Amino acid sequence: MANSLQQTLQTAIAREAAAYELYKSTAQLVAPGPAREMLLALAAQEQGHRTRLEHVLERGAFERLTLAQQERVVDLKITDYLVTAPLSADATLQDILIVAGQREAGSHALYSALAQVAEDDQTRSLFEFLANEELRHKQTVEKLYDELFYSEN
Repeated sequence: MANSLQQTLQTAIAREAAAYELYKSTAQLVAPGPAREMLLALAAQEQGHRTRLEHVLERGAFERLTLAQQERVVDLKITDYLVTAPLSADATLQDILIVAGQREAGSHALYSALAQVAEDDQTRSLFEFLANEELRHKQTVEKLYDELFYSEN
């Protein structure tokens, strides 16, 4: 496996691990209920992505994934233009959801770009799959944000 692909996969794995930690820790700030369950589900999905990428990195093996196996996701763009504050111990749920939405957008952009330059169909397929998954996560975060913060106004 080419060294640049290995570095890219390591970066992607680190992003997935960071997203997992963000969702897991955010879930502890939310009262038990649908919002907490959604955050824990997102954490589990990010862990699944990490595992899949680690498998590729360790074995050079790609699973055959296609966007046909997935529903295309529409980008709501709710968090795209909101101002982020650095996350700290006293960050609000609103702050965390803005950062999460923007991180998911960044992951989507990364995987989309990697799909564009992939050297083979299997690699392209993996990155297209992951790009769509990250957009799905962004949509989920933005729907929660809309429900919790826009509906108040």
